[in-house]
Amino acid sequence: MNQIIRIVLSIAVITLSAQIEIDIPLSESGIPFSLQSLTIFVVAAFLTPKQFTIALLGYILLGIAGLGVFAMGSSGIERLIGNSGGFLYGFLPAGLFISFCFKSRTDPAFTGILNSTLQATMVLFFFGIMHLAILHGFERAIDYGLKPFWKMALIKLILASVIIWFLKYFIAKRLNDPVFMD
Repeated sequence: MNQIIRIVLSIAVITLSAQIEIDIPLSESGIPFSLQSLTIFVVAAFLTPKQFTIALLGYILLGIAGLGVFAMGSSGIERLIGNSGGFLYGFLPAGLFISFCFKSRTDPAFTGILNSTLQATMVLFFFGIMHLAILHGFERAIDYGLKPFWKMALIKLILASVIIWFLKYFIAKRLNDPVFMD
C-alpha cells in the first residue's frame, strides 16, 4: 500500500509542477519554464526504478487520455509527437538514471548528487533535441530545444540537487526516517 501512495503522490506532484510557470528573462525566446524536470528529478531520487517507471507512465497516460497534466494544462497524444514530445518521454530515462543512482548509493556526497542531476539533464536534452531534430532538423533543434533552456536547466539541476540532498540526507538522517532513506 505504501508503494501505491508514493506513486499516486508522485504523479500528483509532477502534475502540479507542470502547471507552475516561471517567466525568467534568461533567454531571448520569452518561453516560460515549468518546474517539471526539477520535480521529476527529485521524485526519482525517492522512488525505486520500478515505482518511478509506473509513476511516470501513469502521468503520461493521464495526459494522453485528455487530462490536463502536461505543462500549462495541456494534454493529448499530440504533446508526445509534437515539439515537446522528446522531453516528455525523455523524462523516463533521465529519471530512471537518477533512481538507479540512488538505489546503488547509500550516502553520496552533494557532488555525487549534482553529478547525477547533471547527467540526467544531459539525457533529457538528448531525447528532446533528437525528437526536435527529427521534426525540424538538427540546427533548428538546437535553436529551439537547447539554446532557450540550457541556463534554466542548470539552475533547476542545482536546485534539484540541493532539495534531494536536504531531504534525503539531512532531514532523513536527523529523523532516521525510512521513507526518505529507501
